[in-house]
Amino acid sequence: MVNPFQAFRTYAAPQREIPLDRILAQRDQTLQQLLQSYQAFVEEESQQLVWVVEQGALSRAYTTAVNVLKGIEFAVEDVEDMCMELDGTVAPLASLGAPSGLFIAAMCNQSEECDITLNLRSMARRWPFLGYRLPRGRRLFLEGDVGDFVGALLEGGEVTVTGNAGNYAGIGMKNGRLQIGYSSGKHTGEGMRGGVLEIKGRITELGKVKNGTIYEGEQQVFPPRTAPASSKASSSKRKTT
Repeated sequence: MVNPFQAFRTYAAPQREIPLDRILAQRDQTLQQLLQSYQAFVEEESQQLVWVVEQGALSRAYTTAVNVLKGIEFAVEDVEDMCMELDGTVAPLASLGAPSGLFIAAMCNQSEECDITLNLRSMARRWPFLGYRLPRGRRLFLEGDVGDFVGALLEGGEVTVTGNAGNYAGIGMKNGRLQIGYSSGKHTGEGMRGGVLEIKGRITELGKVKNGTIYEGEQQVFPPRTAPASSKASSSKRKTT
């Protein structure tokens, strides 16, 4: 009897590439590119740690971060992967919180997507400078607590934090909206020049604010609201009677 499957004995099914494998390989390659760019950025900036408190040096460091990201195509998922990668490493360079946070901020500002969500709840580090110079038309949603300088020099974008913020929240804000779900630390709104800063919980200490609007809960704390003239007059009248 002739085997009906004889003709298929030497048949080999063509190997098919599983789309998920290709996607994962591509994401891994992108992450490696991002890590190399971050390494180059930090090696240059770690020699000048004083830049953290110097405005000119801070701007220069941010420009460096933007430049090393040029030519790398990355998605929102890659931004969160980068956060997890930096959070999980114990390398000395990665432990420099300020450069790390600034690099992540540069990624958010250079991403093709205008709406970015980062889940920070499971991360040990509290990245500073998230939302730094976020431009108009972009929204950054941060789940969990953040470090110092969140929303620094905000340029019209919208930053929402579901948890607490560290010190100097909204420092130097030019425009836009920064919303903190719980409380903020010292020097909140320091040097703020415009925009709206909303703290749903408590403000530990208000900084030297120049302009803009700040709320603590439902109360506007800057500029402080003044009682209407009619209310003042009636109050004065009650005191004299």
